[in-house]
Amino acid sequence: MKGPETLMEFMEMYKTEEDCRRALFEHRWPAGFRCPRCGHDRSYAHKKRPLFQCVACRHQSSATAGTIFEGTRTDLKKWFLAIYLLAQTKKPISSAELSRQLGVAPFTAWSMRRKITRAMARKEGELMLAGVVEMDEAYVGGASKGKRGRGASGKTPVAVMARQNESGGCSLAHIQVTHDISGLSLGDAATSHVTPGSIVATDGWPAYGKLGRLGFDHQPLVMEGVENPAELLPWVHITVSNLKRWILDVFHGVSAKHLRSYLDEFCYRYNRRRQRTDLFRRILNRCVLYAEPVTYTQLTAC
Repeated sequence: MKGPETLMEFMEMYKTEEDCRRALFEHRWPAGFRCPRCGHDRSYAHKKRPLFQCVACRHQSSATAGTIFEGTRTDLKKWFLAIYLLAQTKKPISSAELSRQLGVAPFTAWSMRRKITRAMARKEGELMLAGVVEMDEAYVGGASKGKRGRGASGKTPVAVMARQNESGGCSLAHIQVTHDISGLSLGDAATSHVTPGSIVATDGWPAYGKLGRLGFDHQPLVMEGVENPAELLPWVHITVSNLKRWILDVFHGVSAKHLRSYLDEFCYRYNRRRQRTDLFRRILNRCVLYAEPVTYTQLTAC
């Protein structure tokens, strides 16, 4: 189904709760209702509740069951507007701003935002990098005194991978939180995001030596005579710089506990930056089909 490209279109498409429920139904069952228990394709609507009862096994289901909207007490119109604001704005709004825009409590806005961004998390095998891939490690976290870079304290290590396209630009990028910057951790990050046989360009950090044994064409770049290390691996450095600026501009800092969620959101938006007008439909589809229900307690625990 086609999604709204402007705010005016959004307002016209989703005027009522029924409009939103109809959209959820079309995303979940584009070819018509299909019973999640027995697979039967016939049902009848409940007279008093927004439920569909299967004619064959009499199992009751709804368009929100099994999605991030399951059990919500917040209007679907507010959920849809939250998704639209996160999808269409170049710099997504924070949960504090979402609370003001939707007129909901701060913890409700935070929970809604986290549930939506969970749907943006990369699935296994999705958008694998191939061809020429730059790889480096970085540290994300609040400002702290002492050593910077490798060995820095108070920051979280991440593995950064960026694919060069044929024109020398960057087409895709992935960032993954790692336990450390050992060969085991960096190797796991590479195998999770890069197609075997790809060229992986790195700096001379010894931990990357394992990449060749994992099926990659490892090409370590020597930094001798290079004044600016970013010249060797330009796109991973640009990606990290964009990430840190994005975090400071929107959130003013993030905790290590929830860093993964912010990385998922950043990479999802970055890798689909040329499809911004279609992001609302894409994210809504993931919220309905690929994101499981999660409680506020579970969100705060992870």
